[in-house]
Amino acid sequence: MTLNYDRTQKKLYILLIAIGIMILALSMEVLMVVKDRALFLEWYEEIMGSNPSTLPEEEAFDTYVSGQIFLYMLNLAIPVGLALHTFYSYVKKGINRLFIYLWTIMLLGGLAFTAISLNFDSLFYYLRIILYFVLIGTTLSLSKEAANRKNW
Repeated sequence: MTLNYDRTQKKLYILLIAIGIMILALSMEVLMVVKDRALFLEWYEEIMGSNPSTLPEEEAFDTYVSGQIFLYMLNLAIPVGLALHTFYSYVKKGINRLFIYLWTIMLLGGLAFTAISLNFDSLFYYLRIILYFVLIGTTLSLSKEAANRKNW
């Protein structure tokens, strides 16, 4: 029984480390995107081309930053939720099959959301996709331990 406990604990550490790396990558990416004036100007020209009204650059920058922060929070929701739920589930009741099914579906959704952004120029894009695969694989690998618990 101790061996099973140790394997589960190692897998949970892998999950938490991968989530930490993903949060760091997301944070660094949004910092770089918001601080890069060339990206803002590219976005500004695209918006001004589709909208004939004149939007001052200062207001446009505020909108740009707000949009990037909103996307950042949206991208953080799944990893942070998984980290918190993993920690409290493991400490309080343990991991069950419902946990695995729920978070596998949520992680697949997060992977799809990341993949459809088609941000091929960013190294963080590829890192996030790899980390989603690690999280999905590790979550699915917990199913054997969850099957032994019988707390569906």
